Amino acid sequence: MLNIFYSFIIYFTIGLASFQSDDLAEKRIRKDITYNSFDTNERLSVRDEQELVNFIDSRLQINNIPGVSVAVVKDDRIVLEKYFGLSNINQDISVNENTKFILSSVSKTVTATALMQLFEQGLFGLDDDINDYLSFRVIHPDHPQVPITFKMLLTHTSGIKDNWSVMTYYDGDSSYELSSYVYDYFHPQGSLYNPNLNFNNSSPGATFEYSNNAVALIGLLIEQLSGDSFNNYCRQNIFEPLDMNDTFWFLSEIENLSEVAHPYRWVSSSQNSCFEIGCGVYADNLPCYCDIDCASFEDCCFDYQSVCGELGTGADPSNLVENNHYGYSDYPSGQLRSTSRDLAKFMATFLNSGVYNGTRILNNSTVELMKTIQNPSISTSQALMWYYKNELGRDLFGHNGGDVGSLTEMFMSFEDNIGVIVLTNTDHYSATIEIENALFDFAETATFSSVGDINSDTLINIQDVILLVNLVLNQNYNNLADINLDQVIDILDVVQIVNIILN
Repeated sequence: MLNIFYSFIIYFTIGLASFQSDDLAEKRIRKDITYNSFDTNERLSVRDEQELVNFIDSRLQINNIPGVSVAVVKDDRIVLEKYFGLSNINQDISVNENTKFILSSVSKTVTATALMQLFEQGLFGLDDDINDYLSFRVIHPDHPQVPITFKMLLTHTSGIKDNWSVMTYYDGDSSYELSSYVYDYFHPQGSLYNPNLNFNNSSPGATFEYSNNAVALIGLLIEQLSGDSFNNYCRQNIFEPLDMNDTFWFLSEIENLSEVAHPYRWVSSSQNSCFEIGCGVYADNLPCYCDIDCASFEDCCFDYQSVCGELGTGADPSNLVENNHYGYSDYPSGQLRSTSRDLAKFMATFLNSGVYNGTRILNNSTVELMKTIQNPSISTSQALMWYYKNELGRDLFGHNGGDVGSLTEMFMSFEDNIGVIVLTNTDHYSATIEIENALFDFAETATFSSVGDINSDTLINIQDVILLVNLVLNQNYNNLADINLDQVIDILDVVQIVNIILN
């Protein structure tokens, strides 16, 4: 279980025009969360789509969750997309297929994928010293003779620690260049360097400690290896090949910010949010310390129910606080914004040996390597950035994330070749995991029509061609008619369905 150190964020001078958001900084936690203490000890019986929709609606209503976007991938295609609630309460904007959520730590899987593409090109080895590829040296101050390797960064065993006192939030994007931030954090002459707070006491490779700044360092290594900016590299080698046209690292890239889900958090009269009370965070200004390893939250936090319970202050919509869109300098660790549809395309590549819709972004051998637990003596669940968990008897592979007004899930069952995505714009953990479990329950038993079988009669024939032509003429969309999976119904789909019938 990860221990999360929380401290007040302090102002520091870095010569930037950006404004630090104090309110967000005090609430920040960006990591993956385990859910062993929630009451989810039995599977649900969600057997049809309407029952699934009703269940998710009920979770939003009971827990006052503003908005949720979900997607299910089965085999090699997206078989379900659903949208619930609001992305912006004040403007009454509903969540839809274009709504972009901040992915929090799910972003790390994209960063790791970008790095492993460069690994495939033979540009480095996993056990190589990262200093062989940097323009400055990163040395553990207590263990200067032990090199930090790529594998250590990818498995959170590098000895790098998150010093929250210098990990600043900004309203909007940070103007701190990634290379400058990483240098200042890791180099002894850097303005953010602290040998005691930026590193733990363990020798690199010896212990597990979750680290966002290790992932920021991966982002810089990608720039050094590729000769391109981290953002451009991801766009050209992951987002564009997979037609992830609604996926962005920076708010400044998004033309219509009304399509970005606003982050919301619940607070009590004392301004303590479920976010802190419910996820094992210690802060001196909070009335209690809740450890997620406890049998129940009440065992370690006396006011959990009064704040986060169904009848607590968190159940009163008037206690829902909207935060501004934010950013941070270590952005490769959590700042990616995307839709559930785009993220489902990315996830599908890991269900299908590195390929989605005929486009390969990783070799199968690399996917298998990324799925392999690397240091079982240190962690029995950690692969290369991705990790395993068991939820209600299901062995799942993926990543999740938590941040202010954000809770995200992306997990796959290789046994059933099913992947599930849940994106929310608040921080209710138990409801999010209940929705995830319901999606797996539904996907495991549902029968999904094949692409091209527009009338769902288990046959692809002239009747489907007629329906497809009508869709083209009327400019309507049906995912079963989107033969080439480009989110457009046009003559190209007609040509492809005819070829399917002829063959």
